[in-house]
Amino acid sequence: MKMVISDRVAILVNTVFDCYWMYGSTELILAAVGFTLQIYCDFGSYSLIAIGAAKIMGFELMENFNTPYFARSIRDFWGRWHISLSTWFRDYLYIPLGGNRKGNVRKAWNTMCVFLISGLWHGANWSFVAWGGLHGLYQIAGDFLKPWKERVIQKLCVNTKCFSWKLLQVCVTFVLVVFAWIFFRADSIRDALNYIRRIVKRPTPWMLFNGEIYTLGLDRVEMNVLLFGLVLLFLVDLVRYKERVTIDAFLMRQNLWFRWFVMMGAVIVIFVYGKYGVGFDPQQFIYFQF
Repeated sequence: MKMVISDRVAILVNTVFDCYWMYGSTELILAAVGFTLQIYCDFGSYSLIAIGAAKIMGFELMENFNTPYFARSIRDFWGRWHISLSTWFRDYLYIPLGGNRKGNVRKAWNTMCVFLISGLWHGANWSFVAWGGLHGLYQIAGDFLKPWKERVIQKLCVNTKCFSWKLLQVCVTFVLVVFAWIFFRADSIRDALNYIRRIVKRPTPWMLFNGEIYTLGLDRVEMNVLLFGLVLLFLVDLVRYKERVTIDAFLMRQNLWFRWFVMMGAVIVIFVYGKYGVGFDPQQFIYFQF
């Protein structure tokens, strides 16, 4: 997650975000999605290292990520993302403020307070506060629009049990999360707004087909390695999502030959495709700064 995916996609993300005014919509969207994947792999691996190191010493730490990008709503996303911090804010801020026990207006106010403070927790930058505020708005809007949405679903006879409905929910949630991450990654709110403005005003779909995509810091080979790593990540998260167990617990259910095949394969992939060696600029864990 860290060496093969996060450190590699960081090159593309930094190339575009550092000079976003030079790029069009396709490059900007790719960088925004790239940062969405980068911060998940970076922070997810950071958490797994902590959990694994603690387990060696006999301590059992809570799971910090549970396939967050398979979430079907923003509320579901925050039940799967940075679980340790989310539960801390719930127990020590949201519930003491009154939670959802004092009416819808007070619930909305409490929700917004929690998310604004969670944004400020990341740093004294208005872009972090805007990121937190967006997630607060998402949840408040979801609560207030829920009755209307249910009526529309009923009138249109939408099948909410089928795969296509669940896929639509996952895609909409993912788009909302990516949009909010732009504010988190940008240096300021002004940069984030200009970034979004260029996405709308500067369409560049052709760059996906004329080779320009390989001018964003990753050549064809590196881009293919990144895609290969993302496919593996998707498969691992899909197993986690469908089986409802962590990957180590899933592996322990398998036969010995399969466990060794997966573990040795992972080691070989890191040695062959990991980002390190002469001339490598190591990427610090993003959450070291928070």
